[in-house]
Amino acid sequence: MNALYQRVCSRAWPLGAPLPRLTRFSSASSDAAEPAPTTAVATDRPPRRTRRPRNMTPQRDILQDVEYRHLVQRLLPDQVRDLGLGPTAVLSLPDGAARPSPTARQAYLQWLEREFHGTMGYMARPDRIERRLQYDRVLPGVRSILVTTLFYWPGRSGFPSPIGAVPADRGTVSCYAWGRDYHAILERKLHQLAEWLHGRVGGQGRYYVDTGAVLERDLGWRAGLGFVGKNSMLIHPRLGSGFFLGEILSTLPLPDSMPDTAGKGGCGTCRKCIRACPTGAIVADRVVDARKCISYLTIELKGTIPAALRRPMGSLIYGCDICQRVCPWNAFDWPVGVSHGRSPLFGAVDREQVAEPDLLHIVQMDEAAFRAAYAGTAVERIGCERLRRNAAVALGNQGSAERALPVLRRLVADPRQSALVREHAQWAVGELEWRHGRGGQEANVS
Repeated sequence: MNALYQRVCSRAWPLGAPLPRLTRFSSASSDAAEPAPTTAVATDRPPRRTRRPRNMTPQRDILQDVEYRHLVQRLLPDQVRDLGLGPTAVLSLPDGAARPSPTARQAYLQWLEREFHGTMGYMARPDRIERRLQYDRVLPGVRSILVTTLFYWPGRSGFPSPIGAVPADRGTVSCYAWGRDYHAILERKLHQLAEWLHGRVGGQGRYYVDTGAVLERDLGWRAGLGFVGKNSMLIHPRLGSGFFLGEILSTLPLPDSMPDTAGKGGCGTCRKCIRACPTGAIVADRVVDARKCISYLTIELKGTIPAALRRPMGSLIYGCDICQRVCPWNAFDWPVGVSHGRSPLFGAVDREQVAEPDLLHIVQMDEAAFRAAYAGTAVERIGCERLRRNAAVALGNQGSAERALPVLRRLVADPRQSALVREHAQWAVGELEWRHGRGGQEANVS
């Protein structure tokens, strides 16, 4: 990662250097399921020792007479910078405070009650709800939480095409998936930071990258790393919303350490994200109905995409950046010499292979080709079948009839193809025939 970028982001908190002036173009006015608990079965065998989760550090005796403020304000920033992390803060949890804010708690429960989580049933599991509302169920004895960031946003000039102007037969992949899977990248950094912290003064830590039962945006807001925008994203008032969040829960009594941007920023009367959402998924300020969100439809949904939501998906085949791209807080470019015109995490990417891949190639992929193209990336998690499903929808929206129709018709007629792929390919055939005219020369290719 660019060394200058590391200095820019890692020091963007109280004890670091001031942030550079960004080239701003306008002014402002998810977790994976954990295994379900199993029921204990009576046995004569002695109970087995519980295995420590891989994202938890060993339990160590806490050293006496630790100068925690010096640790947090003097030593921790150097570790954060060396790991290439962005703005970082520490949230102290006094007795009885190891839980989300009342506002976040109420919003979360109402979101579940309205079934906005869709098919993500793990989010409504009683044990998951309990852990999200009581952090000492995640790490017994938790006394503080370190919240950090890792930026991926390529800046205003880093996207190869304007919104809605991707070339025919090309798909769009969200910019957070333009490289290695961020879980692996950030988890490694959190592991190193947690081991450094607890190896130095003792105690125990547990870390997460949107894979655990914590309300991370609430933690980021409480820690002063930004405000929650109307699109429900956490937005840093200087660096926008294009970052991943990571958390380390700790049994150490670390003091609060918040950046100088804490409490600043806001959406005001701006509603650009709400107006721009193609599917109307932002149903109220800071409330997203996941069942309509294109990120959910292309990633989390395992079955058939509702027909009414296919046209609004346009060229999007993995995730969606629209609500972030129209946000005034993200309308900047990184300074020259930091990461100008490219992702600070992934660097320069191949437009035709990564950011806007060939839909005709994807829709015909086999498992081997899929693994060769996407192994180790975030896209890998949805599998070949779902990516082909998404590509079929995108071809129906903006495929060229001359090139796309023959391919789609072959898929529909091939009994070896999965029912999921064939159904979406059939829909795409109907869309292209309707758009170009069933009797037209372009639609009569075979």
